[in-house]
Amino acid sequence: MNIFMNRVLNAVGILGMLSMVVITTDCSSRSLPQGALAAGQYNYSPSVIQNGNTRQVWWCSQGVNPSDTSQNTDSIYYESINMSTHESSDPVLVLAETPGAWDSFFICNPKVIGGVFDNPLGDKKNYTYAMYYVATANGVNNNIGVAFSNDGVAWEKYPQPVIHSNSPVGYGVGQPSLYNADHKAAIQMFYEDDSPTTHHVAAVSSDGVHFTVQGTLTSDGLDPDDPQPLWGDMAYDPKTGEWYAVFNRPWRPISTTGGIAEQGQYGIELYKIRQKALLTGSSPWQQLAIMDTNATGFESNFIPGFVRDSYGNVNLASYPAIQMYTSVSYPQPSWEATPVEAAESALPGSWVLMPMEWVPSVDPKVALNRYFNGSTYEVTTGWISPIAGFQLQELLGHLYAQPLHAATVSFYSCKRGQKDYFVSLDIDCEGQRILGKEGYGYSQPVSGLNLVALYRCSDGQVPLQDHFVSRDPKCEGKTTEALLGYSLP
Repeated sequence: MNIFMNRVLNAVGILGMLSMVVITTDCSSRSLPQGALAAGQYNYSPSVIQNGNTRQVWWCSQGVNPSDTSQNTDSIYYESINMSTHESSDPVLVLAETPGAWDSFFICNPKVIGGVFDNPLGDKKNYTYAMYYVATANGVNNNIGVAFSNDGVAWEKYPQPVIHSNSPVGYGVGQPSLYNADHKAAIQMFYEDDSPTTHHVAAVSSDGVHFTVQGTLTSDGLDPDDPQPLWGDMAYDPKTGEWYAVFNRPWRPISTTGGIAEQGQYGIELYKIRQKALLTGSSPWQQLAIMDTNATGFESNFIPGFVRDSYGNVNLASYPAIQMYTSVSYPQPSWEATPVEAAESALPGSWVLMPMEWVPSVDPKVALNRYFNGSTYEVTTGWISPIAGFQLQELLGHLYAQPLHAATVSFYSCKRGQKDYFVSLDIDCEGQRILGKEGYGYSQPVSGLNLVALYRCSDGQVPLQDHFVSRDPKCEGKTTEALLGYSLP
């Protein structure tokens, strides 16, 4: 968790199509959503491989280092799950820091790939798994190393980093993502480098140890409201020749969270791009879906990992649906939580790994609904608290879950104080707390589409002000604040 904190200090339907399971059960004496994973106090940055009905998951959590019991920090845990019976093994710590070595502190961000690795450690042994992980010797300036295994549990480390940071200060390099091109040891790695600014690098190896940098991934097409996004993972679809990637949304400004620095970002964005454009930018990234507080109700949704086969492909039984695990803060804060209470709900002790799924759609529209519980309005395309008494009052129209055609205006879900939910066109939510993105609408009417004008309205005065959205330019007798834009009916 501490290497992630360094980054903080220094630096079926998601909207109808990305789904998750949120049924409460008891798992290892901790109340968890169904299918969620947790080991230590915090749980994030997963790596997931599925072969047949067996799903293997490695992730970062807190644990006592067997080699130095004074260390109780970041460690790598492992769990296997039978997807037919839903039986799972108990989480077990499989990798920790090496005292006095380059990875003596804050070992985290595992990514595991299958292959045939011939004598990579000089011990005359072959291995079937390689785990690339992030660590540091001094709390900053992270490097990426590798360990090898034949069962995913017992690991042997390569003694030196395989990807070195180019900067003596700051975060360094991290968040590796992997692909095995020949199913042997031809590893392609993508990773983050924050020197001098955050960018994503591609490197290749023929033996899983020695890497040559190919270039920098294009950023064309990524959401302009988050110009230097951090990410969680990448995976490949050989049927279409496209890469999928999941990027994090920004952190909330502490001015909107009661002075508490939230340590997990509020959302993630799923993209894809054609193989030939990955380094050239000959075609842009295509945004597919967003999962954030607006969609899930969780204060934090960040650092996801794709469910892949052993070699980094997404073509599993769920295909063409894309599955992943996302680090979320669980449970959701109260619908009337203060900014401080909401931020405290996302402290690291709340982090679990949540299974999610994106299902492709030829018509990715989402309903913009207006709800009322007798005292408060909420207008959203996403999650509504089931215990707040909200009732559907009106279907206002439909937005797109991704920018399509001329629908490129972002509608943001925001909240002021405890109960004033409102919709804004401002990524900064006019200085208030952002919940996420509702979807995309039109800035003006379009001939032949029969678009609906949407107005932001207010009822009452500060501090009792309550906002809602209406099709009526006179806001149903209340105060009209602005024309937001246009939606499909």
